Amino acid sequence: MAGIGFQLKKLFQRDTFLDNFHAVVYSATIASGPVFFSILCLALLGIFAKSGLEAAQFEIFTVTVVYVFAFSLIATGMTQLLFSRHLSDLIFAKKYQMIAPTLSTALVFTICVQAIFGLPFIFSLHASLFYRFTAFALFITIGCIWQLMVFLSAVKNFRSIVRAFFAGIIISFFLGYILSRYFGLAGLLHGYFIGQFGIFIILLCRVLQAFHSSLRPDTALFATMKKFPALLLFGLFYNLGIWVDKIIFWYSGAGERIDTFMHASELYDNAMYVAYLTVIPAYTYFLVKVETEFYSYFRSYFQTILNKDSLALIENKKEDICKSVRESLLGLIKVQGLVTLLCLLYSDEILAALQMSQLSIVIFEKALVALFLQMLVLTLMIFMMYFDVQKELLIVGALFVSSNIVLTIISLNLGIQFYGYGYFFANLITLTAAYFFLDQHLKSLEYRTFIGQVKNH
Repeated sequence: MAGIGFQLKKLFQRDTFLDNFHAVVYSATIASGPVFFSILCLALLGIFAKSGLEAAQFEIFTVTVVYVFAFSLIATGMTQLLFSRHLSDLIFAKKYQMIAPTLSTALVFTICVQAIFGLPFIFSLHASLFYRFTAFALFITIGCIWQLMVFLSAVKNFRSIVRAFFAGIIISFFLGYILSRYFGLAGLLHGYFIGQFGIFIILLCRVLQAFHSSLRPDTALFATMKKFPALLLFGLFYNLGIWVDKIIFWYSGAGERIDTFMHASELYDNAMYVAYLTVIPAYTYFLVKVETEFYSYFRSYFQTILNKDSLALIENKKEDICKSVRESLLGLIKVQGLVTLLCLLYSDEILAALQMSQLSIVIFEKALVALFLQMLVLTLMIFMMYFDVQKELLIVGALFVSSNIVLTIISLNLGIQFYGYGYFFANLITLTAAYFFLDQHLKSLEYRTFIGQVKNH
């Protein structure tokens, strides 16, 4: 997403308040992606559409959407990094005519994977056949949107992304509200689905318009999968790690059964979802400031090696990278730290305004700090991806998901006052490991760079 980051950065360099406001809106929209808009749409539907449905029916709808997003993210997370790597190679080689074929192959593959994941669950629901088919279609559509977000980095047109999501949320809200009046629960989900499908179509057309070429399958994409199996596993581990504590709570004594296999833990879920909204400033800062500056130093360093410049200059460029990493972490700590601190100070008022249980504060405050740590973890892992340290990434990803499982189970057994500590300490442990691996790599960057070149030849 560095390409979009550079474009957004130009907006912040303008003088008018309106330009800066647009830059903030564009950055927040692209950084938060489908998640923020879905939470916002669900909140609006909860205010306006809930009155026309029974409480139990609306709960089925919200849990269905949560399951769709959670498991589509886990399913597509396995391949997103691989698709991103393959796309980067195509752009570097200036094979732009292969981007559309790669996209078509990625979407077909995603639909097949999503179908395998979704069919056993969707058709076990006790809802109407129309509701189940709509849920299945929504599951596949959201998965395709996740994959399209990868290819939008090549388009570098953030306005089309923003317009697509704004149009989608408006359609989802109004159609969901209107159809729920006439068709109840099934109408609500179908209206929401139409809006999300609209997002998919707009984004798909934007990518295809940018790269006019055949949509024939690109088998080279599968060669990339075989070449980088560590990225496949890391994508699975990281995305599963994000959701595994929620899944454990759903099926524990702290959760409740909503419909057949679908469970939820209102106390834990609501606190976590609200806390997730607080990291949007950090995502925005990373997109506009952190990755763009790091990429510039990263590219400059390897350009000096390709130019066969002096060792002294290479070492200076390396120090620029190290300085960029330190300043990036410090900047994120300042930006997200301020937001997290304010939310901690006003946690009572925030939850009261959202009409959430006072018991949620116990989890909400831990979730705020945990997500602050998670932003630092994500930043370090993205830096590691730039250096292609796949083995270390795999270790960090495995540590994240395994520690979250173990510590979440322990926190559950210890009682409600410990809820949230599992996710907090899992992120703290992962942050420590990621920092250690990145620091070790940077200390011997010249050696690793030249030895890597020797091995490749």
